Amino acid sequence: MRKPIKAYLITAPFLYPSSPLEFRKFYQNILQKYKLDFAAYRDKTMQFDLRLIEIFLELNDAFGVVSLLNTDFTLACKFGFDGVHCNSMQLDKIPEYKKQLQYVFYSAHDMQSLEKADKNGANGITISPIFKTPNKGNPLGVDFLKRINPKDYQAEIFALGGIISNDEISALKQTQIQNFASIRYFLH
Repeated sequence: MRKPIKAYLITAPFLYPSSPLEFRKFYQNILQKYKLDFAAYRDKTMQFDLRLIEIFLELNDAFGVVSLLNTDFTLACKFGFDGVHCNSMQLDKIPEYKKQLQYVFYSAHDMQSLEKADKNGANGITISPIFKTPNKGNPLGVDFLKRINPKDYQAEIFALGGIISNDEISALKQTQIQNFASIRYFLH
């Protein structure tokens, strides 16, 4: 029997309000509309707004969502995130991060890095881009996902990239990958 699909939201500052009051209302609406398992606070500029981080953590806690911070291990530990989502420069840091954080996720873009992140002990691995997405190169595609058997990995595998509607979710159901991550899907 197929396990339920897990949903992983990834924020993007250019798509979310920057005012704490507006952010709280906006993010709370998302949490009320969707059943999320994981959420990552992501700001590639690394200009984290601590007021928004507090709201993010508070609401995730209230809704039972695991909170991850994108790339900044030190800040994740300092502010009580459940984990960190690592980039390619942090692949070899996964075992070290696992000593202090319950969850360590990794962004993979090919089979080699997916397998290495799994061997390093990542709890979750996003593989992307699966579908066409702005500024991310050629998509790996659903056929690529069909070659991945999640039973071969300790980590949870999440499809990422271009998942913006239920059409992409339906396409994922043709694969053994049970989980998806998205930035834009949860904005509708």
